[in-house]
Amino acid sequence: MISLNEIVSSNIEMLKEQEASLARSLDFVRKAIQLFESQGGSASPASSGKRGRPRVSKPIATAVKAAAIVKAVKGAPKPRRRKGGKHIDRIIGVLKERKGAISSGELINMLYKAQTKDKDIKHFSTLIYPVLTKAYKSKTLKLKDGKIHLG
Repeated sequence: MISLNEIVSSNIEMLKEQEASLARSLDFVRKAIQLFESQGGSASPASSGKRGRPRVSKPIATAVKAAAIVKAVKGAPKPRRRKGGKHIDRIIGVLKERKGAISSGELINMLYKAQTKDKDIKHFSTLIYPVLTKAYKSKTLKLKDGKIHLG
């Protein structure tokens, strides 16, 4: 059986070895800092100059002409083509279909059953709750007595 004195002495021995190793590492780091400082650099990276390309200011007239040309070429912005719809559109569709208030749990279950991509209802609900919160703030939806109403 191992005695308490043997355990303590082995722990002290291990700690002394670690102390010696850390002292060697600290000595190495100090020598490296001295080497870099002696070569003219400093220890802090913040003192170095700016990197990258130098800024060149363009005449204002050229910038305005370029912006006008880009705007003329682009024309009207094109609408995004999305497959399916946004979560808020689906939520509003469910509320119109039900023609009344619905709890958030029922709403999430209905939306979850209607989709096939997400296999985990917890993950799906983490996607829906921020949409609901944003809709409450924008007054698109209202929350009364734990039920969601159209705004």
